[in-house]
Order: sequence, then C-alpha cells, then structure tokens
Amino acid sequence: MRIRAAFLLAGLGVVAFAAAAVAQGDPIKQRQETMKAIGGSMKVLGEMAKGEKPYDADAAKAAMTKINESIDGFTALFPKGSETGGDTAASPKIWENMAEFEEDAEALKMVSAELTPVVGEGIDSLRGSLGKLGGACKDCHEDFRLKKE
Repeated sequence: MRIRAAFLLAGLGVVAFAAAAVAQGDPIKQRQETMKAIGGSMKVLGEMAKGEKPYDADAAKAAMTKINESIDGFTALFPKGSETGGDTAASPKIWENMAEFEEDAEALKMVSAELTPVVGEGIDSLRGSLGKLGGACKDCHEDFRLKKE
C-alpha cells in the first residue's frame, strides 16, 4: 500500500512538473496569464471606484499589490522568437524597441508601487488614483498592443 501511494505521489509530481515546464516554455501563454491577472485587479479597483462593489481598503491594496507584483519580470516574457504564434496581441514594435517597452513596464511598476498605499486611504483616493494607473497602462497598450479588430 505504501509503495503504491509513493508511486502515485511520484507520478503526480512528474505530471505537475511537466505542466509547469510546459507553461514556462510558452511565453505567450505566460504573458497572457499575467495580463489577465492585471486585468482582474483593475476590475476589482474599477468596480469599487464606480460603486458597483463596496469599497474595501484591504482589497484595493491587494489588487494594486497584485498589479505591482505581476509586472515584475514581465518584459522577460517577450524573448526573441515569441513575436508570432499562438493568439498574441503583442505588437512587433516590442521587439523593435525593447528599451521603450521596458521603460513603459517600469513606469507601471513605479506607479503601482506609489499608489498601493494611496488606494487604501479611502474611496476618493482610490478614484483619484485610477487615472494615473490607467494612463500607465494606456501608454504601453497604445504603442505595443495590436488593435482588436
């Protein structure tokens, strides 16, 4: 019985490791998952700002922290060779001007770090922060995201 359990656990470990390796090997999927996480956090903040959900200081700070953490290492998910394939909205301009792309990502990192404590100060502070946060997102999306058709 113990041997069977050990083999089962070992098998599950191999499957989990293989799944992680596949995800790690797919930068398009990784960056899409990162953007979905950021989008989910933006949704939380937006719903509170619009009054669709009650304001919650801890949830607002957690959402902003998630944005800040998600952008860490984000530009590394755009290695040469991942320009095409999959369902990507990444513009070829990223690889043509990686330095500017990295600057935009760093700007989002700095803005989200700056605003994390601010969004916890009250609904008015949250509402006042979203324009600056949205501007950092927009700056990058305008230059480096393909337009949806």
